[in-house]
Amino acid sequence: MNLIEDKKTLESFLKNNSDIELLVPVWSSHKAHPLGNRISFIYYRNGSDDGIINLNHIDANKLNKFDIAKLIGDNTIVLDSRYISNLGYDYEWLYFEEYGTPFLFNEFAEGVYRGYRREFEELNDCIPLMKWYELLKTIPSLNGKSEVNKKYSSSIRTLGRLEGAGVKVDRKKFIDSFNYPEQYLRKNDIVYTQYNPYTITGRPSNRHMSVNYSALNKSDGSRESFVSRFPGGTLLQFDYESYHIRIIGKMVGYQFPEGETAHEHLAKYYGVSTEESKALSFRYLYGGLDDFARGIPFFQQTDVWIRDVYQKFIISGKLTTPLFKREIHFSRIEGATEQKIFNYLLQALETEVNYMKIGQLWEKLEGKMSRPILYTYDALLFDVHPAERDDIIRIVKGVLEPPCFPVRIYEGTNYSNLEVIS
Repeated sequence: MNLIEDKKTLESFLKNNSDIELLVPVWSSHKAHPLGNRISFIYYRNGSDDGIINLNHIDANKLNKFDIAKLIGDNTIVLDSRYISNLGYDYEWLYFEEYGTPFLFNEFAEGVYRGYRREFEELNDCIPLMKWYELLKTIPSLNGKSEVNKKYSSSIRTLGRLEGAGVKVDRKKFIDSFNYPEQYLRKNDIVYTQYNPYTITGRPSNRHMSVNYSALNKSDGSRESFVSRFPGGTLLQFDYESYHIRIIGKMVGYQFPEGETAHEHLAKYYGVSTEESKALSFRYLYGGLDDFARGIPFFQQTDVWIRDVYQKFIISGKLTTPLFKREIHFSRIEGATEQKIFNYLLQALETEVNYMKIGQLWEKLEGKMSRPILYTYDALLFDVHPAERDDIIRIVKGVLEPPCFPVRIYEGTNYSNLEVIS
């Protein structure tokens, strides 16, 4: 094992190791979010050579801060890449694609924690470096360096930027609502979300500690704890209208009339109210079509598309996503029916559209104080400075709506009292 613990050795190492194969940061705290944490040390692997670069572990001299990005090249595979680099491949994504199950570092490291008091906040700094090294040299090397996986790695870093924006909370309400441990709540009352995109369709869940940010209760008052960080600021939510129906319409070439929502349009064929139309469309999209639905032009075209997608899946043995061209193999989809394949493709397509649009938003919002703070499938929540409000509305609509995805805008002083403004 090579141990790098001084500036001179580090400079020599950087000079002779321009493209490291694998980089694993180990955070000081095994519980705190990486963005509210510090790196204890870095494990690296380069061919048959490997070692540890120490930053804060007590077993070695501590290096002054340095630009970790210097260790990472386009082909480096990086654990927790979303928190430390704009380059390389995301280790957890490649692992999921290779093994079909998420890589959970704390589970992988379970053995090193035995016999230690886990309530200690910076526990990872105290477990002997040699014990860590014996574990980390067994971390699997991965294949899968492809353009598709590079796209997903980049998208996961986009999620990391969302996490990095943080969410401002009312401290007392937040702790009371979620039984959140106060020692992990930052002094500025910012909490971090944490997306998990390591799923078959790539669609991320979002939770950290005791909070499931993807499924916050709308009726128990807990959403009131999410507020703006800016004096006089507000939260703006941009909600896609009939998102899945619009995505399908785009894929099958169905044109919805202007001046009415997709649900209003379909309600005319159903002969029901708009609210009843939503429920019927949901049933047909996710439960399957009946003869009545197949008589409606939108679903006629959808039915042809579903059958075509399924036929290609059966012939090729894989489901290929339309945008990123990711291949989901037959073995990954248990009980693959027409409807299930359609649902998987729809979720994957929704996710890839969102990744692209959120990435575009970050480019457009460069230099702004306002920022997106929460992504929930068909909605995006922003924390908006009052001086930027109108500009943010213009920019976000300009990115999210083209080519055929109208949004409805909600505004409020907290996440519970949002009201429609447009």
